[in-house]
Amino acid sequence: MSASKKILVVDDERGVRHLLWDVLSGEGFEVSMAEDGEDSLSQLGHTRFDLVITDIHMPRLDGIELLKRMKKNSRKEKVIIMTGDVSDRRLSDPNLPTVVSQLEKPVSIARLLQEVGAAMAGRTGHEKNVRA
Repeated sequence: MSASKKILVVDDERGVRHLLWDVLSGEGFEVSMAEDGEDSLSQLGHTRFDLVITDIHMPRLDGIELLKRMKKNSRKEKVIIMTGDVSDRRLSDPNLPTVVSQLEKPVSIARLLQEVGAAMAGRTGHEKNVRA
């Protein structure tokens, strides 16, 4: 994987953030971490990322609101959602951007790497709208 590819991991669980940082940086990605949507918006304000991997349920600013703001600001980062609640009705909001993948927590590292690899390779057929 190319070291020039930048990933932003957004999760309020410190252990999850650091695990994903270890795994993804070990694959050669440049990984930044944010503890919630507010922190991620700050980072998105001054850095372009290739991929955002975000949890949905977080304090201050949750993943749903983060995604709405990304779409409103015409952000072009690819998005992978991780959530323990795939039945969350807010995922069908038409103001959300298209996502590459929606993964249910706990996430298999092998599956995560497969989805990240597909997103970074620009493979079509994986992208879907969350509300689909």
